[in-house]
Amino acid sequence: MVRSFTEKLLSLLLCIGVLCPFFTAHAEKTNRQYTVAEVERLCGGIVAYKDGVSAQHFIDNGLCDSAGISAEFYIIALRQQGNYDFSAYEKALLDYLDKNEVYSATSREKYALALIASGSRSAYIKQIADEAIGGLGLMSLVFGLHILNNGYQSKLYTTSALIDTILANQLSDGGWAVIGSRGDVDVTAMTLQTLAPYYRTNSNVKAAVNSALTLLSDKQQSDGGFYGMGVENCESAAQVVTALSDLGFDANSDSRFVKNGHSALDAMLRFRNADGSFCHLAGKGANENATTQAFYALTAYLRHLKGQGPLYVLDRQDRQTTPATEQQGDDSRQRQSGNASQRISDQAQDSPQKAEDNADDHSDDRTPQSSTYYSDPNSGGQSSAYDHQADRQTQTAPAQKNTQKPTQTATSTETATAAENSTQAPTEKDAGKGAGIFQPTGTATEPPAIDDEPKTDQGSYKPYAVCGILAAAGLTAIVLYLLKKRNKKHYIAVGIIAAAGILFILLTHFESTESYHRSKEKTDAVGTVTITVRCDSLKDDDIPDTIPDDCIILDETTFAVAEGDTVYDILIEASKRCNFQVDNRGAAGSAYIAGIEYLYEFDYGDLSGWMYRVDGEFPDVGCQSYQLHGGEKIEWLYTKNIGKDL
Repeated sequence: MVRSFTEKLLSLLLCIGVLCPFFTAHAEKTNRQYTVAEVERLCGGIVAYKDGVSAQHFIDNGLCDSAGISAEFYIIALRQQGNYDFSAYEKALLDYLDKNEVYSATSREKYALALIASGSRSAYIKQIADEAIGGLGLMSLVFGLHILNNGYQSKLYTTSALIDTILANQLSDGGWAVIGSRGDVDVTAMTLQTLAPYYRTNSNVKAAVNSALTLLSDKQQSDGGFYGMGVENCESAAQVVTALSDLGFDANSDSRFVKNGHSALDAMLRFRNADGSFCHLAGKGANENATTQAFYALTAYLRHLKGQGPLYVLDRQDRQTTPATEQQGDDSRQRQSGNASQRISDQAQDSPQKAEDNADDHSDDRTPQSSTYYSDPNSGGQSSAYDHQADRQTQTAPAQKNTQKPTQTATSTETATAAENSTQAPTEKDAGKGAGIFQPTGTATEPPAIDDEPKTDQGSYKPYAVCGILAAAGLTAIVLYLLKKRNKKHYIAVGIIAAAGILFILLTHFESTESYHRSKEKTDAVGTVTITVRCDSLKDDDIPDTIPDDCIILDETTFAVAEGDTVYDILIEASKRCNFQVDNRGAAGSAYIAGIEYLYEFDYGDLSGWMYRVDGEFPDVGCQSYQLHGGEKIEWLYTKNIGKDL
């Protein structure tokens, strides 16, 4: 009896052992499913977080206020979600373009797409198609194809030539990147989004896309997420979800993108906050870029569930094959686009083809003209940034010429504070770094002596100025009274003048040069970073008088970094403390560094300009979107050939 029981028990355990892998594999394929209603609710949660009233109210208010700055991808997504009135936004964006010079080709293309989404027939759209495509490397090719995919034609490229150019930029690992030899998750996914309309009709596109999907699947983490710039983040997952949805694959059930039961869609939704917003890094607060990209990724997935077309093939009942530039009065909005600033590869440099559409142009290059698309039931077996830069022109640093690089003689008390509070131990890559201003030795040590000038509050002069104005107004009133000028109009005039003076004081800020450049202590420092600014690529050229002979504008220097600090923040902090000029020609939140120390983009050719590198890699997002965590090595480098000479 005992033996029989033992045999039965062993048989049962053996059966369980055999069946477990089956159940496990089955569980990995049956992760949670999302209905159309659930995805619509998630989209509505973002609108509620941003506006609190309705999508139309959001368009007419918040998005009009941020037209040209951060509204455009919301407009594109809302266009693809339903029928809304975009006329107020269209006017707001055209007003913005009237008042601001836009330098970045990709930004101009983004505005053109947003105008198409708003139903506009502005001449600006055709102008951008004729002038901007390919003007800033790979991403301007990608966004240029989005424009052509909506029925526009370009003097620079035919549709087939543009597709061929994008395919020519595919890297050996199957992906795409703005710079470097390894495919980047975000850039690869964004490239797939623009190629999606041709996936099932163009054999070359299909082969390239399949190779890229294999790369993305390999890069997916065991929890379903994706890394960008060394950290798992919401935006990278959002780009993959958008790409898969546009291609007709389910980002929640495609077996290539489900790891241990976690899909690409699951990974993105892990970054959702209780208030409907999305965070960039898990456990952090709301992040605007993450929220925006999650919104249009959810829109793309919603369209996939409904069997609709790709996100960027915009639903327009009045879409024409060759949109006209018939809107009168748009001539005032046309402006000189400037030189093409950068190309991503030799192929991209050589391929702005001005050939006409040939009669034998591939039929598989046709532009999708219908919002009805495909939904592939069999999804198995296949599968920042960047910066949307350059919007408004602003000056962020004092325009003081400095012919010598900063002397390394001072430091800040924040160095010791940062070293003591740093949550990251020094790494081997920190060893041997050159000494510089605010440079620690790797452990918390007694900081060198600092300037003993007292740190006064920036606005400390204002109370005295206001009191001075009030005293002057009171004294004037007394004099008028003693002179027997007692008409109340005199006293009202004095009051108005005094009020205007006080308002001027409160709304302006003045500080001395010494105060501007004085170190500000960071009590919330989480670590330190190093930054250097160089133009070694010009050592064999005639250089401006503002540039030191050794081409080092700022030698390697250490700064404390606080929670939320970006590469841009550290650059501006360095420019203030170390007294060199920075020219930012981007909008709020989208910095575009056109010049440093009076050395500008295009000064040494159409491919010249400033680039930044973090820990030896060129990021694919703008400097104001790259958040620092401590320990990074930042380099600002001037290139004459879009980084190939660095």
